[in-house]
Amino acid sequence: MITIKKIICPVDFSELSRKSLQYANEFARLAAGKVFLVGVIENDPTITYSRGLEKERAEEEQKLIELIKEEDMAGIVADYVIYEGFAEECILDYAKRQEADLIIMGSHGRRGLKRMLLGSVAEHVIRRAPCPVLVVKENEHEFIS
Repeated sequence: MITIKKIICPVDFSELSRKSLQYANEFARLAAGKVFLVGVIENDPTITYSRGLEKERAEEEQKLIELIKEEDMAGIVADYVIYEGFAEECILDYAKRQEADLIIMGSHGRRGLKRMLLGSVAEHVIRRAPCPVLVVKENEHEFIS
């Protein structure tokens, strides 16, 4: 028997992130599990100095709360967290802390030099995740509606 009780879903408020969240919600409904959202404020000195990290954190939290209401996820979202740092490290840390059964996330598909130098967040998470990872791609066959 497969038990999926804790699903981590990173969100960056892009369309692909919302699509990943739909998958996470459906998996949670089917398995009677919970979704744990993780938002990341990337380490960016321009944000820290010009706008203030606390303001950025408050804005990110408000966006998460609005997303939960908008998606009508009452009872499915168990928790959310906002990290400051590198996205892949934050996602992996949260998955380990929550003892996640599954991570569902999007892959924006970096190409060329940027991918060669940085890789993708999804790729880094897949390699080091403490659990299975479902990667949702932008233009792929859908199996949820």
